[in-house]
Amino acid sequence: MAGFVRGRGIPMVRCATVPLRVPANSELVIEGFVRTDAGEIDWVPDGAEPLGPGAAIEGPFGDHTGWYSMPDRYPLVEVTAITRRRDAIFPATVVGPPPQEDYYMGKAVERIFLPLLQLLMPDLVDYHLPMFGAFHNVAIVGIRKAWPLQARRIMHAIWGAGQMSWTKVLIVVDETVDVHDQGAVLAALCARCHPVRDVETVRGPLDILDHASPALGAGGKIGFDATRRLPGEDACGVPWDLPVARPDPAAVRAEAEALTGTHRITATAVPERGSGRLLLLAVDKAAAGQGAAAIEAAFHRVPGAGLVLAVDTSVDVAALETALFHVMANMDPSRDLLRREDRLGIDATPKRPGDERHGGSVRPWPPVMALDETVLRRLAGRAEELGLA
Repeated sequence: MAGFVRGRGIPMVRCATVPLRVPANSELVIEGFVRTDAGEIDWVPDGAEPLGPGAAIEGPFGDHTGWYSMPDRYPLVEVTAITRRRDAIFPATVVGPPPQEDYYMGKAVERIFLPLLQLLMPDLVDYHLPMFGAFHNVAIVGIRKAWPLQARRIMHAIWGAGQMSWTKVLIVVDETVDVHDQGAVLAALCARCHPVRDVETVRGPLDILDHASPALGAGGKIGFDATRRLPGEDACGVPWDLPVARPDPAAVRAEAEALTGTHRITATAVPERGSGRLLLLAVDKAAAGQGAAAIEAAFHRVPGAGLVLAVDTSVDVAALETALFHVMANMDPSRDLLRREDRLGIDATPKRPGDERHGGSVRPWPPVMALDETVLRRLAGRAEELGLA
């Protein structure tokens, strides 16, 4: 990537103790060998298999996902040398719920790699990795559509393109929709995407930090085709020209508000740009299955809402960006989808044992990252000391 950005190659030199080359202008080089002998420790997480050779437990760590990564086995490296430049600078970032420093680095990567993706997919006009997707959870893609099912081809091309293959949710729109205008994307999604005909689900590799996946680094993915319909796009017995329902948003809001206080639903929201088709539920979940039960209640009592999303009661569903951040992080499409005729529900509440559906398991659920008051006071004191306050 460094060579791609510079437009020319990176000078390389040999390491001091390992048979590898590194950039000649590296600030800091840590050399070593991955351990292949037994890495014995006394503790492993509940339910984990015995450690293999050269492994140790690492974590939990706060990460860019906004959640703590759970303890797991990782390889040991025996360090053989550390070399550095004079007055070396150690580059580091602060990570956590976006936006943090790494979000803007990711946005730069998004812009830099657009021409490369367009070489692989010439019908790709632009793409956007929204903040609520934490890099790997969501990509919004604009295409120059000319033939039936073209959006599906783009989905599978992206799911096969390097680290883009980890993308959990894809939304494909026409080139007339600005992929960076999330309100316009939401309007296109709710106006054009039929929950049965225009949704693609697959299984495959996911980011190893995705805590919602039923297995480490593997789970479900979902694509929403929000492009204009063309003849030949019939799917699952649904005609290509079947219109998407257009409910009265005021009626949907009234029906949704009547749900509050039932089925452990504490709050509801019907976003303005969703044309009454998108409904968010906050659920005070105390037992397995209650997130799904809340969605079923919404299916029954709010018939106009075609897409129903359930999150934990601690999430402000009126703050759409925040709510979507929790939705994308806390759901797996192979386990957490509910389909009823022309309705789609996504259970993005924290999972418990007993929430398994469609054969998808539930791994130990991590807590959301949080800074306590003691840490915040220490940070404030350091800011003044360093002249940053």
